Amino acid sequence: VRGSRCGELVARCMVEVGTSSYYTALREAAHEPVLQQICHHIAQDEIRHYKLFYKHMQRYVEIDRLGVLRRLWIGISRIGESEDDELAYAYYAANLLGQQPYDRKACVQAYMNRAYGFYRPHHIERGITLVFRAVGIKPYNRLSHWIAIAFCRFLNFRAQRSTDIAYG
Repeated sequence: VRGSRCGELVARCMVEVGTSSYYTALREAAHEPVLQQICHHIAQDEIRHYKLFYKHMQRYVEIDRLGVLRRLWIGISRIGESEDDELAYAYYAANLLGQQPYDRKACVQAYMNRAYGFYRPHHIERGITLVFRAVGIKPYNRLSHWIAIAFCRFLNFRAQRSTDIAYG
C-alpha cells in the first residue's frame, strides 16, 4: 500500500497503463490475426481495470488529501518498479529456465530489448495522458506531448543500449 488508499489506486492505475500500452503495441506489431485479437482483448480489459481504479481513486483524493505532487511521485516510482524482478523473472521463466542461472540484470536487459521495440510514439502519448489523468494533471496539453516524445526517445535509447549490451 502506497501510504493511503488513493496512493495505492494511483499505483494500480500505472500498472494498467503499462499493460494496456504494451498489449496495444504488441497487437499492432503482430502479423497473426488471432494474436492481434487476443492482445486487443487484453488491452481493453486493462483499460477497464484502469477506469475502475481511477473511479475509486477519485473518491479517496479528498479523503486522503493526496496532492498532485505526491500522486506524481507515487506514479513515477511505480513506473520505475517495472524493472524489478517481476518482469525479469517472467522473461527468465519463459526463455531461459533450466538453461542458465537467473541473472536479474541480464533478464531485464533481454526483456527490454524485445519489449521496448514494439512501442511507437502514439502508444507512449496515450500512456502519458492516462498517467497525467491519474496523477491529477490536465492530460491533453503540450507538456504531455513533449513528455511523450522524450519518453519515447528514452525507451528507444534503452532498447538500443540493451541490444548493445546483449550483443556487444
